[in-house]
Amino acid sequence: MKKFWVCTILPIGVFCALFLFSPLRASADTIGSTVTLELTGTEGVSYGPGEVYPYYLSVNGASPSLWMMCISFDNDIYGGESWTATITAPSGQLQEEAVWLFNDDNAAIAAGNTAKQIADQWAAWGLFSTNTQNWTAPPGAATQLALAEANYASEPASFYNQFVIYLPEAGTQPSGDPVPQNFIGVNAPEPGTLILLGTGILGLAGFLYRRKRTI
Repeated sequence: MKKFWVCTILPIGVFCALFLFSPLRASADTIGSTVTLELTGTEGVSYGPGEVYPYYLSVNGASPSLWMMCISFDNDIYGGESWTATITAPSGQLQEEAVWLFNDDNAAIAAGNTAKQIADQWAAWGLFSTNTQNWTAPPGAATQLALAEANYASEPASFYNQFVIYLPEAGTQPSGDPVPQNFIGVNAPEPGTLILLGTGILGLAGFLYRRKRTI
Protein backbone atom coordinates (compact mmCIF):
# COMPACT_ATOMS: atom_id res chain seq x y z
CA MET A 1 0.00 0.00 0.00
CA LYS A 2 2.86 2.37 0.82
CA LYS A 3 4.28 1.80 -2.67
CA PHE A 4 0.90 2.70 -4.17
CA TRP A 5 0.83 6.02 -2.34
CA VAL A 6 4.40 6.88 -3.31
CA CYS A 7 4.01 5.88 -6.96
CA THR A 8 0.52 7.22 -7.60
CA ILE A 9 -0.86 9.67 -5.06
CA LEU A 10 2.36 11.65 -4.62
CA PRO A 11 2.93 12.27 -8.38
CA ILE A 12 -0.67 13.47 -8.80
CA GLY A 13 -0.29 15.88 -5.89
CA VAL A 14 3.02 17.19 -7.22
CA PHE A 15 1.52 17.68 -10.69
CA CYS A 16 -1.43 19.68 -9.35
CA ALA A 17 0.81 21.83 -7.15
CA LEU A 18 3.27 22.57 -9.94
CA PHE A 19 0.48 23.47 -12.34
CA LEU A 20 -1.41 25.69 -9.95
CA PHE A 21 1.71 27.68 -9.08
CA SER A 22 3.29 27.70 -12.55
CA PRO A 23 3.81 31.19 -14.05
CA LEU A 24 2.87 29.77 -17.45
CA ARG A 25 -0.68 28.86 -16.53
CA ALA A 26 -3.46 31.29 -17.41
CA SER A 27 -6.24 32.50 -15.19
CA ALA A 28 -9.41 30.45 -15.23
CA ASP A 29 -11.40 33.33 -16.74
CA THR A 30 -13.51 32.40 -19.73
CA ILE A 31 -13.34 33.58 -23.33
CA GLY A 32 -15.18 36.87 -23.64
CA SER A 33 -14.69 37.93 -20.03
CA THR A 34 -12.99 41.19 -19.03
CA VAL A 35 -10.05 41.13 -16.63
CA THR A 36 -7.60 43.57 -15.09
CA LEU A 37 -3.96 43.12 -16.10
CA GLU A 38 -0.98 44.59 -14.29
CA LEU A 39 2.60 44.50 -15.56
CA THR A 40 4.61 43.25 -12.59
CA GLY A 41 7.94 42.74 -14.35
CA THR A 42 9.91 41.25 -17.24
CA GLU A 43 12.76 38.83 -17.68
CA GLY A 44 15.06 41.73 -18.51
CA VAL A 45 16.08 40.45 -21.96
CA SER A 46 16.38 43.44 -24.30
CA TYR A 47 16.89 44.04 -27.99
CA GLY A 48 16.48 47.29 -29.91
CA PRO A 49 13.72 49.48 -28.50
CA GLY A 50 12.63 47.37 -25.55
CA GLU A 51 12.48 44.18 -23.56
CA VAL A 52 11.16 40.93 -24.95
CA TYR A 53 9.11 37.99 -23.68
CA PRO A 54 8.46 36.83 -21.06
CA TYR A 55 6.42 39.63 -19.57
CA TYR A 56 4.99 38.95 -16.11
CA LEU A 57 1.39 40.07 -15.71
CA SER A 58 -1.00 39.66 -12.82
CA VAL A 59 -4.60 38.85 -13.79
CA ASN A 60 -7.20 40.38 -11.48
CA GLY A 61 -4.53 40.85 -8.82
CA ALA A 62 -3.76 37.14 -8.62
CA SER A 63 -0.38 35.77 -7.64
CA PRO A 64 1.87 34.44 -9.07
CA SER A 65 2.06 36.59 -12.16
CA LEU A 66 1.73 34.78 -15.49
CA TRP A 67 4.11 34.64 -18.44
CA MET A 68 2.78 36.32 -21.59
CA MET A 69 4.15 37.39 -24.95
CA CYS A 70 3.61 40.93 -26.23
CA ILE A 71 2.29 41.30 -29.79
CA SER A 72 1.90 45.12 -29.89
CA PHE A 73 5.17 46.73 -30.92
CA ASP A 74 3.58 50.15 -31.51
CA ASN A 75 2.12 50.60 -28.00
CA ASP A 76 3.80 51.05 -24.63
CA ILE A 77 3.25 49.87 -21.07
CA TYR A 78 5.14 50.58 -17.86
CA GLY A 79 6.00 48.60 -14.76
CA GLY A 80 3.18 48.66 -12.24
CA GLU A 81 0.68 49.85 -14.81
CA SER A 82 -2.76 48.22 -14.94
CA TRP A 83 -5.55 48.18 -17.49
CA THR A 84 -8.58 46.13 -18.49
CA ALA A 85 -8.53 43.57 -21.28
CA THR A 86 -10.94 41.15 -22.91
CA ILE A 87 -9.97 37.49 -23.24
CA THR A 88 -10.44 36.16 -26.78
CA ALA A 89 -9.56 32.97 -28.64
CA PRO A 90 -6.83 33.18 -31.29
CA SER A 91 -8.37 33.68 -34.73
CA GLY A 92 -7.04 34.37 -38.19
CA GLN A 93 -3.66 33.66 -39.72
CA LEU A 94 -1.68 36.42 -38.01
CA GLN A 95 -2.84 35.58 -34.49
CA GLU A 96 -2.31 31.86 -35.10
CA GLU A 97 1.20 32.52 -36.39
CA ALA A 98 1.86 34.60 -33.27
CA VAL A 99 0.63 31.74 -31.09
CA TRP A 100 2.95 29.35 -32.92
CA LEU A 101 5.84 31.71 -32.14
CA PHE A 102 4.73 32.01 -28.50
CA ASN A 103 4.76 28.24 -28.13
CA ASP A 104 8.16 28.05 -29.81
CA ASP A 105 9.39 30.80 -27.50
CA ASN A 106 8.40 28.80 -24.41
CA ALA A 107 10.66 25.98 -25.63
CA ALA A 108 13.48 28.45 -26.33
CA ILE A 109 13.26 29.91 -22.83
CA ALA A 110 13.15 26.47 -21.23
CA ALA A 111 16.31 25.60 -23.19
CA GLY A 112 18.04 28.86 -22.25
CA ASN A 113 18.20 29.91 -25.92
CA THR A 114 18.04 33.69 -25.54
CA ALA A 115 18.89 34.35 -29.21
CA LYS A 116 15.90 32.33 -30.39
CA GLN A 117 13.73 33.90 -27.69
CA ILE A 118 14.53 37.36 -29.08
CA ALA A 119 14.00 36.20 -32.67
CA ASP A 120 10.57 34.74 -31.84
CA GLN A 121 9.43 37.91 -30.08
CA TRP A 122 10.64 40.16 -32.90
CA ALA A 123 8.94 37.94 -35.48
CA ALA A 124 5.66 38.17 -33.53
CA TRP A 125 5.94 41.96 -33.40
CA GLY A 126 6.59 42.05 -37.13
CA LEU A 127 3.30 40.30 -37.84
CA PHE A 128 1.29 43.29 -36.61
CA SER A 129 3.58 46.31 -37.03
CA THR A 130 5.35 47.81 -40.01
CA ASN A 131 7.31 50.02 -37.58
CA THR A 132 9.61 47.06 -36.86
CA GLN A 133 11.07 47.70 -40.33
CA ASN A 134 12.64 50.88 -38.94
CA TRP A 135 14.84 48.79 -36.67
CA THR A 136 17.50 46.21 -37.45
CA ALA A 137 15.88 42.86 -36.84
CA PRO A 138 17.84 40.39 -34.68
CA PRO A 139 19.47 37.38 -36.37
CA GLY A 140 16.98 34.61 -36.93
CA ALA A 141 13.81 36.73 -36.82
CA ALA A 142 13.13 36.27 -40.55
CA THR A 143 13.69 32.53 -40.20
CA GLN A 144 11.26 32.24 -37.29
CA LEU A 145 8.66 34.29 -39.13
CA ALA A 146 8.97 31.99 -42.15
CA LEU A 147 8.65 28.91 -39.93
CA ALA A 148 5.50 30.28 -38.32
CA GLU A 149 3.97 31.00 -41.72
CA ALA A 150 4.86 27.54 -42.98
CA ASN A 151 3.71 25.58 -39.92
CA TYR A 152 0.76 27.39 -38.32
CA ALA A 153 -1.85 25.82 -40.65
CA SER A 154 -0.67 22.28 -39.90
CA GLU A 155 -1.48 22.60 -36.20
CA PRO A 156 -4.83 21.09 -35.12
CA ALA A 157 -7.56 23.23 -33.59
CA SER A 158 -6.77 21.66 -30.20
CA PHE A 159 -3.35 23.30 -30.35
CA TYR A 160 -4.81 26.82 -30.56
CA ASN A 161 -7.35 26.03 -27.85
CA GLN A 162 -4.43 26.00 -25.42
CA PHE A 163 -3.90 29.76 -25.79
CA VAL A 164 -5.77 33.05 -25.35
CA ILE A 165 -5.32 36.64 -26.51
CA TYR A 166 -5.71 39.54 -24.07
CA LEU A 167 -7.10 42.51 -26.02
CA PRO A 168 -6.82 45.84 -24.13
CA GLU A 169 -9.78 48.17 -23.97
CA ALA A 170 -9.25 51.68 -25.36
CA GLY A 171 -8.86 54.50 -22.86
CA THR A 172 -7.83 52.34 -19.91
CA GLN A 173 -4.13 53.22 -19.83
CA PRO A 174 -3.32 55.97 -17.29
CA SER A 175 -0.23 57.22 -19.14
CA GLY A 176 1.59 56.99 -22.46
CA ASP A 177 -0.28 55.54 -25.43
CA PRO A 178 -4.09 55.58 -25.24
CA VAL A 179 -4.21 51.79 -25.74
CA PRO A 180 -1.95 49.25 -23.95
CA GLN A 181 -0.41 46.23 -25.62
CA ASN A 182 -1.94 42.93 -26.70
CA PHE A 183 -0.65 39.76 -25.06
CA ILE A 184 -0.77 36.01 -25.61
CA GLY A 185 -1.14 33.67 -22.64
CA VAL A 186 -1.77 30.01 -21.91
CA ASN A 187 -5.40 28.94 -21.66
CA ALA A 188 -5.51 26.67 -18.62
CA PRO A 189 -8.53 24.54 -17.68
CA GLU A 190 -10.76 25.56 -14.79
CA PRO A 191 -9.61 24.30 -11.36
CA GLY A 192 -12.72 22.12 -11.27
CA THR A 193 -11.62 20.43 -14.48
CA LEU A 194 -8.24 19.65 -12.94
CA ILE A 195 -9.92 18.18 -9.89
CA LEU A 196 -12.06 15.93 -12.09
CA LEU A 197 -9.00 14.89 -14.05
CA GLY A 198 -7.06 14.12 -10.88
CA THR A 199 -10.01 12.18 -9.46
CA GLY A 200 -10.28 10.15 -12.64
CA ILE A 201 -6.57 9.33 -12.63
CA LEU A 202 -6.76 8.41 -8.96
CA GLY A 203 -9.75 6.15 -9.55
CA LEU A 204 -7.99 4.40 -12.43
CA ALA A 205 -4.87 3.94 -10.32
CA GLY A 206 -6.94 2.47 -7.50
CA PHE A 207 -8.64 0.06 -9.89
CA LEU A 208 -5.32 -1.11 -11.32
CA TYR A 209 -3.89 -1.51 -7.81
CA ARG A 210 -6.81 -3.66 -6.67
CA ARG A 211 -6.68 -5.70 -9.88
CA LYS A 212 -2.96 -6.31 -9.39
CA ARG A 213 -3.55 -7.57 -5.83
CA THR A 214 -6.21 -10.06 -7.00
CA ILE A 215 -4.04 -11.59 -9.72
